This record gives sequence, structure tokens and C-alpha cells, in this order.
Amino acid sequence: MQRYNMSQRANAWKDYRQRRRLLLGATLVGVAIFSYCFHLARVRHAVSPFYVGLAVLVGLIAWGTTPLAEFPCPNCGEAFHHRGRTRNLLTRKCLHCQHRKYQA
Repeated sequence: MQRYNMSQRANAWKDYRQRRRLLLGATLVGVAIFSYCFHLARVRHAVSPFYVGLAVLVGLIAWGTTPLAEFPCPNCGEAFHHRGRTRNLLTRKCLHCQHRKYQA
């Protein structure tokens, strides 16, 4: 459990934004690869390129989601987006201490 002081909280939210950009970039790359594989499957009348593209898309989204899901809350140090079995990547408050997102 890591607690941040006031100056480190701004850096923590910069880290959060980087993790969010990583997820967005991974998703965009996955969609581009999937669309190319989908086109390749239609041109060749084959199913395997479609499944390869789908596997790459799902893998990249999972790879990009992991760092964002493990982001520690700057206030309490626990995982910001999950508590026990509850997971919510779209939450605006820490699921442990109710600290608002981007609050100093």
C-alpha cells in the first residue's frame, strides 16, 4: 500500500493518463490488424485470417487493460479500479476510499 504526498499525486495522474493512452493505442492497433485480417479473409474466402485477427485484437485489448486496471489510488494506495470481485474501468471514484479521479 503506497500513499502519495501532494506533489506526487499530480505525477500519479500523469501515469494514469499514460496507461489510458496505452489502452487506446493498443485498441486502435488491434482494430487496424483485425480489419486487415477481415479483408484478407474475404478476399481469400478463408476463415483462418479472421480468427487470427480476432485473437490479436482481444490479446492487445487485454494487454492494454492490465496496467490501467492495476493503477494504484494516489490517496489510499489500493487498486483504483477494482475491489475484490468488483471491477470497473469507467469509475470516477476509487472503489476503496471514494477519492475522485484527478483530485489533488
